[in-house]
Amino acid sequence: MTGHHAAAVTAAPSPNRPLIAGNGKEDRTVLHAPQRALVVGCHGGVGRAVLSLLEHTDAGRRLRSRLEALVLADTRGGPEAVNGAVVLPPVTIRSADDLAQIVREHRITQVIALGSLDTVECIETCDALGADFLAASAEEWPGGAPVPTDAVIRRLLPPRAPRASRSHLVGSGANPGLVNALAPIALRTFARRVGVAPHADALDLYAVLVTEEDTTREIGASPSADVFAMTWSPGHCLDELLEPRAFVVSGGRVIGLGHRPVEAAYRARCGARGINGMAVPHEELLTLSRVFPSVEMAFVYRVPHAARRALRKHPERMRPEQWRTHRLYPPWARALRGEDRLGVLLCSRRFGEFWAGFRTDVAEGVALGTNATQLQTAAGVLAGWWQLGRRRGVHFVEDLDVEEFVRFAAGILGWPMAVEDREAPFLPLAERRVPPPSRLRRRAPARVARVAPASRIEHLALG
Repeated sequence: MTGHHAAAVTAAPSPNRPLIAGNGKEDRTVLHAPQRALVVGCHGGVGRAVLSLLEHTDAGRRLRSRLEALVLADTRGGPEAVNGAVVLPPVTIRSADDLAQIVREHRITQVIALGSLDTVECIETCDALGADFLAASAEEWPGGAPVPTDAVIRRLLPPRAPRASRSHLVGSGANPGLVNALAPIALRTFARRVGVAPHADALDLYAVLVTEEDTTREIGASPSADVFAMTWSPGHCLDELLEPRAFVVSGGRVIGLGHRPVEAAYRARCGARGINGMAVPHEELLTLSRVFPSVEMAFVYRVPHAARRALRKHPERMRPEQWRTHRLYPPWARALRGEDRLGVLLCSRRFGEFWAGFRTDVAEGVALGTNATQLQTAAGVLAGWWQLGRRRGVHFVEDLDVEEFVRFAAGILGWPMAVEDREAPFLPLAERRVPPPSRLRRRAPARVARVAPASRIEHLALG
């Protein structure tokens, strides 16, 4: 850890007013100033999707029009580019000094990190050079010993957050990202529907779950059950699924569940249906616990069938390097079908459950040279990029104008949906656990999580 750190913030944030994370302060004066942006990781899965949106969508072209220059960097070459962008020769950024050299040489004012750059060191470097910084997720330099998710994100929360004067947005993708913006909107919408004040206590919330189901499959291919096939970076996904402990977050405290994510399943609503998914460690659980300090928070994730099958067949493979992997996104796979549903589930003792989220068809992603999962992430990157510079210091998506964030993303993904179930029972995470399928029965159809029919399914209404 390097640099100076701000004092702890003692006041609990509220979803009903702008938040301040670290020393973040809102400042709209630089919003429309011409920017010189550097995109690092432009040829990775998310990078390809981001460049496609900049080139082929109205939202992307609006953002592109704000840029005086766009510089693209990656460790490898690739055909992806944006009209008028400067594509650097293949370059590996292994240190803050490597990044600083590019920022100085090209007079960069915004760095968009879509690869594995150490978030804290890059924030400190960009701040010293007068540049703003956006990271799709919190990262450390590759090649070191694995660091648990909660330890990575705590480096960016008070009291350890770097002291900064520029604008540094962390976790602006899908999750973290889209879900961070949806959570406070869902709370206000749920409260308005049941006629109470827009507060977790008034709604009698006991849990807020991030839920995702990815049904992507490759048509005409029969991937081996020995291969882990995934819709986003398979290595990074395995890092999460194979962490030593699954956890929930309550009051900012991380509470272990006594098993690895891959060793148990939990049932929850995801859109209009139920899923059995893994409780996966994720950084948005800790940042959103500032908004929902009195409830338990968890991420319940149902990965694609091919990935589930491989994990069931090889429970002995507990390190990512033990796996062969396959990417379920172009150019490695193009004949794709399915969808990705991602959202937040608010659970109330008095009023049942309310889910708000996006449902993205894989075909929409393929049409833009990506898949549904990476399209959602890229939409979150652009929505955060649109507001980069408004707030000073280290901050997260829930600290932005969340309604504007969701509206921008909806211009790419379509309008989010809202699902309400007034009859949902009180069901804390411990009671949602379901027995894992037996290896001997892996050919049998997977059991589907039972949830009651939703009482209302409609588009999510913004204020």
